[in-house]
Amino acid sequence: MDTVDSLRGELEACITHINASGLSNLDPQNIEKLDKFSALAANLGMNSGKKLIENLSAVLKSFREGKSREESVQVRLTAIDFYLQNIKGGGEEEL
Repeated sequence: MDTVDSLRGELEACITHINASGLSNLDPQNIEKLDKFSALAANLGMNSGKKLIENLSAVLKSFREGKSREESVQVRLTAIDFYLQNIKGGGEEEL
């Protein structure tokens, strides 16, 4: 995975899986994937994407530990979704 479009597709699949399974059934592998995606975003120069992914990963970890509320996770999922929709089709990375 070495293009913005391929990373976007993988990230969309991960976010879809998180939404479909629900936060009460959060798979730790999805958090691991987010950490990997964050590093890939940095390598691709996707600075905004990297920050959003890191933020989502951190709040998911915090949620699993009972330190964050579901609303916090939902806000970050919405932000990632907005970001992904705006880079679809080669749109500008930096918003």
